Amino acid sequence: MNVLQSFLAYAEEFESTYKDDDWTRLRKYFADDAVYEVKNVSYACRLVGPDAIFAGIKKSIDQFDRRMDSRRIEVLSPPEVDGYTLDVSWAVTYSRAGAPPIRISASTTCSMDEGRITHLADSYDEGQEEELRTWLDQHAPDLDPSYI
Repeated sequence: MNVLQSFLAYAEEFESTYKDDDWTRLRKYFADDAVYEVKNVSYACRLVGPDAIFAGIKKSIDQFDRRMDSRRIEVLSPPEVDGYTLDVSWAVTYSRAGAPPIRISASTTCSMDEGRITHLADSYDEGQEEELRTWLDQHAPDLDPSYI
């Protein structure tokens, strides 16, 4: 499987995990020393190893995404592959009763070795945090998108 195929398989299984919370299915996609980084937001972090990565992502999902009424992901640009690294821009729109939708955009960089993720980074676009913080303050102060 090439980098694009591996990443798309991971992304598809991630959505299944989002629905049923079975994180074991994602283990096969990560190297033992994989790194996940969140960038350009105050809750930026660096998590090392699949257990820490899954715990951090689960925390963010449980405290933010799953407390929304809906979550719609859109790919903003075709994935670009350079050797063993893939870059893709995306946005996610969340809705919650009584609040206007909030749209957050970012890019993901994924590096792989032998079909397993060695480095995964989500870099949020400039100004996203300010918009999100304002929305949270006004409509959902009980939510927390942080990973740690």
